Amino acid sequence: MKNHTTRALLLMFVACFGVMSLQAQQFPVRATGMMNPFQDHPAAAGVLGCMDLHMGYRNQWSGLEGAPQTAFANLHGQKMAQGDDFHGFGGRVESDEAGAWGYTSINFAYAYNLRLTNGSRLAMGLSAGLFQHRLDFSMLDMPDDQFGDDPAVVGGRNQFIAPLLDAGVWFYDRTKYAGLTIQNVTQPSMEKISQYGKLRRHVVLTAGSEVELDGQWMFLPSGQVRMAAGVPVSAEIMAMARYDDLISFGLGYRAQSALLISAQVKIFEYLSVGYAYESNVSPLSGAAPRTHEFVIGINGCAGRPSGRAIPCPAYN
Repeated sequence: MKNHTTRALLLMFVACFGVMSLQAQQFPVRATGMMNPFQDHPAAAGVLGCMDLHMGYRNQWSGLEGAPQTAFANLHGQKMAQGDDFHGFGGRVESDEAGAWGYTSINFAYAYNLRLTNGSRLAMGLSAGLFQHRLDFSMLDMPDDQFGDDPAVVGGRNQFIAPLLDAGVWFYDRTKYAGLTIQNVTQPSMEKISQYGKLRRHVVLTAGSEVELDGQWMFLPSGQVRMAAGVPVSAEIMAMARYDDLISFGLGYRAQSALLISAQVKIFEYLSVGYAYESNVSPLSGAAPRTHEFVIGINGCAGRPSGRAIPCPAYN
């Protein structure tokens, strides 16, 4: 039975991955993604073993009118399966506003988490839900003599709802982790707003590790790559140090975009708070030099694995 389940899951992901194409960017980046991997990776559902809640807010390019502002939250946990495997489940909500354009999404995730022969674990996950996109034409200043007859504008509706489907894999052991997710697999049409537009697929690759140093110090290198056609690849690296499982801080860089400063503090056994500051190094740096991002984490096992989970460095 277990072999049949594994084969079915693998075939499902081959089918999803096989139709992949990299298209234009329409989803936000996150500087605190390493503190909150489930928001980008549905296959990470349940890896902590207990119920885990994260919520956050990103104020991008602070001071620039109409700049993106994103709020997000997720909750996930696990249910036992046969042998050493388990089911992960959870839900994610996200809202983004950028000038006249905005969206709200809600989706539910499922992951099947397998124990490999070497003791590491591999999970395959899917999430499905709805995207509500909206466009406020009253915020667009377009001369009638140039755009009055543009079919992409005239007659377009100000909102529509589209299906959302993500698929991914998540691998981890006690010292390292890696995840690959294809977001927006189905690429629904945006013809209700724009005659020729559609929502594009994105690929998110995340990896990191945990290296023990002298005493109570740990070194936490990590990286993330986001790919979509029509825009440069977004590549980010982060190097953090953690002391006594209480406080972490580090520096990072997002290619041709920003310098990053990140910190996370465990306030109570079940509560942690993270913050990231971005110093803009892109051509917008003069008008919008900074970005702020906050994330709060609450879990039911004091950040330690329970159930059939093993420690995942992304959640330690």
